[in-house]
Amino acid sequence: MPNRITHDILAEILEIASDAVICMDALQRITFFNKGAEAIFGWTPDEIIGQRIETLIPERYRGNHARQAAKFGRSKVKARLMSERREIAGVRKNGEEFPAEAAISQVSQGDDIVFSVVLRDMTVRKRLEQRQRFLAEAGEKLASSFGSSETLNHVARLAVPTMADGCILGNRVGNGFLAGAAAHVDPGIEEMLDEVGRAGPLIPPKDHPLAEILEKPSPVVLQPNAASRLIETSVNPAYLRAVKAMNPQSALFLPLVARDQLIGVLTLFRTKRGFDRDDLGFAEDFARLAALALDNARLHDTMRASLRARDEMLGVVSHDLRNPVAAVKMLSRTLLRVPENVGAQARESIELIAQAAEQMDALIRDLLDVNRLDAGKLTISPVPVDPSVLLTDSLQTLRPLVEEKVISLDLQIETALPKVMADRERIQQALSNLVGNAIKFSPTGSKIVVVARGGTDDVIISVLDSGKGIAAEHLPKVFDRYWQSSRTDREGAGLGLAIAKGIVEAHGGRIWIKSRPGEGTTASFTLPLA
Repeated sequence: MPNRITHDILAEILEIASDAVICMDALQRITFFNKGAEAIFGWTPDEIIGQRIETLIPERYRGNHARQAAKFGRSKVKARLMSERREIAGVRKNGEEFPAEAAISQVSQGDDIVFSVVLRDMTVRKRLEQRQRFLAEAGEKLASSFGSSETLNHVARLAVPTMADGCILGNRVGNGFLAGAAAHVDPGIEEMLDEVGRAGPLIPPKDHPLAEILEKPSPVVLQPNAASRLIETSVNPAYLRAVKAMNPQSALFLPLVARDQLIGVLTLFRTKRGFDRDDLGFAEDFARLAALALDNARLHDTMRASLRARDEMLGVVSHDLRNPVAAVKMLSRTLLRVPENVGAQARESIELIAQAAEQMDALIRDLLDVNRLDAGKLTISPVPVDPSVLLTDSLQTLRPLVEEKVISLDLQIETALPKVMADRERIQQALSNLVGNAIKFSPTGSKIVVVARGGTDDVIISVLDSGKGIAAEHLPKVFDRYWQSSRTDREGAGLGLAIAKGIVEAHGGRIWIKSRPGEGTTASFTLPLA
């Protein structure tokens, strides 16, 4: 009796298992077929019991299965995974093949052998794996897109044919959408879909799914007979022609939302089948990916447009503004060279004009250098040079500025320093910016010291001043463009340190600043050895 109860309980468990449990005799005839097997294969036990197991195997695998089953029956192995050597497949009653994984075992009952197979339908898992791979590859491809038009085309090409037979990808334009890309498995219909974009923005009537998305950005599904429902609610001739040509059974409208803003819509069309819940989840994942990529591409377009506008402005500064500034500089110098023709008061005014012109010219040079840094076009021509000669020559032009403010400038160079690789003109510019800052913030009667000493594989050059110093919270910002510690200290555009940093790094060196309020500032940079 206990054995009988155990057998009945086991039979019930096997009967309700979601996996297929199938038993066969030595001739591979089916003797047991549970409800899980019925759900997976579509056969009822009454239909399948007594038939050979090959009925459930794709025809191309049947011969090999018979040989493998006979070999397994002769072996001493009691059980093994059938998918150890390769993937296996089953075939449903309706002829549909599906991926599966299964284990087979054999049990001897006297002189008879009973084979049992436990099989799991892997369709859903395989589909999920394929979709995850698709989304990963799509993300990588979309991330490599730069402009919004390129991204739109990538999205359309990814959606067809993986997710649908056709698609339209529209950008949000006011109270409508402008088709920016389209795709279809039929090239002729794809041309019609392209015409939708060329026809201008699509302003949907209130009963159209696109109008629903404008009001509430949530997916909208039309099925079945999506074509007739779209034709009833559409007025755009190009859109109507395309819908009639596609004759979709189903249509899925997916809002593209980025940073809480509706930026577009992806419409997917299927000719023969509908969208189930699983399809909708997959499509929504893809739409989120597409929205992010499209938003990034738009930001990239905006940035490029801004850079173009900046370059155009700098072109005006470089050519249209620099020429008159140069003329003012030249004329003011000419007037100052003829003192007998200029009175004392006029001379003072001309000197102010000359100084202003010099400042304007320096600002123009700084702006152009920053533009070159941004574009990666700051060129340097480093040559081996003695640090002593480099620093002496570079500081020579700065001494008048130091003397004017009654500040002493001391140059301290370690003996026997090796040569460094440096572009003389550019390093002079960087030093001029660093020393110029020191002069600006040093009190009258103080001292500025420029020190050169040997490093491990470079030469370290430092500019020390005894000015008011920089607060600790401001140190991380000192190399930011246009940043200055205080509005009242503004002289120039705040580009000097940023340009010095770009010049030093172009040489392969590094630059840093140490400072304490009330104790002065030390700006240091390195130059590589020749």
